[in-house]
Amino acid sequence: MSSDPFGLRPLFRNAADATAPIASSLADLLDQGAPADLDPAAMAVFLRTGFFVGDDTPFAAIRAVAPPVTERRRTALAISRAAAEDAFGDLFSAAIQRALRCTEAPTAVPLSGGHDSRHILFALLEARQRPACCVTVYPYAAADDDDLAIAHRVAEAVSVRHVLIPQRTDRVDVEREKNVLTHYCAEDHAQFLPLRPYFEEVHRHVFDGLGGDVLAQSRRLNPTLHVLFDAGRFEAVANHILGDEGAIEPALEHVLSVGALAMFPRDLAVSRIAEEAARHADAPNPIASFYFFTQVRREIALAPYALYGGTDVSTPFTDPDVAEFLLALPYGVVADRQFHTSVLCRRYPRYAGIPFAARHGGPTHWATGRRDAAQLLTFVTRSRSALVNLPAIAARCLRTIANGETTQLGFLPRVVHLLQVEHLAGTPAARVPEAVLNGERVTAARATRSRPARAARSLAADRA
Repeated sequence: MSSDPFGLRPLFRNAADATAPIASSLADLLDQGAPADLDPAAMAVFLRTGFFVGDDTPFAAIRAVAPPVTERRRTALAISRAAAEDAFGDLFSAAIQRALRCTEAPTAVPLSGGHDSRHILFALLEARQRPACCVTVYPYAAADDDDLAIAHRVAEAVSVRHVLIPQRTDRVDVEREKNVLTHYCAEDHAQFLPLRPYFEEVHRHVFDGLGGDVLAQSRRLNPTLHVLFDAGRFEAVANHILGDEGAIEPALEHVLSVGALAMFPRDLAVSRIAEEAARHADAPNPIASFYFFTQVRREIALAPYALYGGTDVSTPFTDPDVAEFLLALPYGVVADRQFHTSVLCRRYPRYAGIPFAARHGGPTHWATGRRDAAQLLTFVTRSRSALVNLPAIAARCLRTIANGETTQLGFLPRVVHLLQVEHLAGTPAARVPEAVLNGERVTAARATRSRPARAARSLAADRA
């Protein structure tokens, strides 16, 4: 068994046993006896970014299978902006047509108010293949309601049925189920979990926009970050990627125990990301290369290739011709973050007046926030942990329940994730090094002691 060209489909290996077979499930390796010790450096990155880099997973002995093309040296294309826009549009349309030749099933497009799903929809119509439907899940956050409205406007403009799927209300259980399905490697995607039963019930070939954001018009294209990559200042690159130390580290102090703060320090995260960033320094666009082979490959790809179950999926932005072309575009060609917008407006002028949804972020509906806080409070009061500051989390939940202020619930996915992986590592006190429990700083990336992995890795056992 081997990885796909970009390593987007999840495959895992037991680094502690070279004879062990590659598995499509991380939990299977744990059940087969792979050591379940946590990887402090990997977790230090995840707790600050929500994704893993390289081949890291939460567990030191379990690695993702590396893609064969990560190390390929790419030569920057000498191409004008206009020529790049035309070439991208043509390559993308050709990728859509290739994918259509591989299926006879009705097609469906998970539709947002952004660029990527819209491009897929328009290209399908261009290929004279009208989707059976577009599908959108109601958002968790109130500030994202305009994304839903714009998605509906796009579907209406092209006369394609727009299916709206309600969001699940059991938020903590959704996070726990999502973590199992995504092999404990993604903070996001809980909002997409309702798509799984829908696609299992309604047979569709799904066209997903994986990779379009990072490759074609990335909000990550920051000029300061590009200068840091260009200068080879990889520790500074890492700090930029990890976010504002003055905001993030105090926030973590209210989530993690003293021992966990020592076990997962920022300097471990800086070192690990700097190491990974250096591998992309010579790319035509190092920012796009870094995020494609980290966040896209290790986290975002888990939506279509893990959450959707056995659904047939095409991801045309990661078609090799399309992705290699976009990865070869110099930073200067796409630096204004309007490249994809220009392509869509030029190629499909009839729909140029439909706006794109903005990324607002922000709080959830107050009633939803109170409900989520109550569920998290129940979960943490039933948990044991040497890594999570359970009393502080409980206090914040109570404040949200009392006043409806939901901005403090941003930590919910990482708390649930950490409690789950700590459970998989064994009983909390037994699997965390004594030095950590005593509040001493641990800097070795493999500091935990080895013990046999526990069986019963299924979701049912996790909930028990």
